[in-house]
Amino acid sequence: MNGDLIVVTIIIWAISLLVLGLVIQGAIDRSKTSRKMDLLIDEIRMLRKEIKDNKHIIDKRA
Repeated sequence: MNGDLIVVTIIIWAISLLVLGLVIQGAIDRSKTSRKMDLLIDEIRMLRKEIKDNKHIIDKRA
């Protein structure tokens, strides 16, 4: 009887951990954070490339 209780407790704990993970993943997906981060990274890459290509502009201002 005591062993059955431990097994049931472990199963309930695993299921609740899975549900918690799904809730967190859903919240992140709904906020579109990863998509916003991808857009920000792309913008930073384009700005770095532009700065690299137009280095003479930076030198004139300084």
